[in-house]
Amino acid sequence: MKKTCTILLILLIHLTYSQTKIYAFVGKKISVERVKSENNFYLKYKNVYKVEQSFDEEIKSDTLVFNSYTHMNQIQYSVYDYAIIYLVKNEKGEFIHRRTYYTPIILNKDGKWYGFDKLDDNIYDYEIIHDEHLNIRKNLAVGKTVFQEKIKKKWLLNAFFPEKFFLKINRSKVEIKYLKIAEKLLKFK
Repeated sequence: MKKTCTILLILLIHLTYSQTKIYAFVGKKISVERVKSENNFYLKYKNVYKVEQSFDEEIKSDTLVFNSYTHMNQIQYSVYDYAIIYLVKNEKGEFIHRRTYYTPIILNKDGKWYGFDKLDDNIYDYEIIHDEHLNIRKNLAVGKTVFQEKIKKKWLLNAFFPEKFFLKINRSKVEIKYLKIAEKLLKFK
């Protein structure tokens, strides 16, 4: 009986989340700030992003304001200046960012957005990028605020700019090796 109830509960949760429509866009971070949460279990962040490219007709405005909810201070998407952000709508019809799903976007080249998915094992789908450097000093400073433990800059560099996709030039600069066009990175998680 207990096993049957557990299976039914899992199916119900899966059914609920699988029917939630996901909205995605490439956005430029304007601001991410922690605000008071209605729920003591979640941390709440108010996000303001400029919409650079929308993957859904319902995202029409050029600036989008939405809230993020997380159990811990793990708002890693805020480290990047640009990202594909995945949103859902709450019961009031407002966009919200649950579980803080994102895909880093690094470069706009010839009107196309490029990024990477650090979970990709296969770089064969990625394009080789020549002679593009990034100054990441500001990104690493934001990373230090996301991870409040004392961590080394080398760890931050590898966490946010993995060696698979970037070559370290010095403490605050990397060279891009491989990126993928945003449309190919798009995942409805």
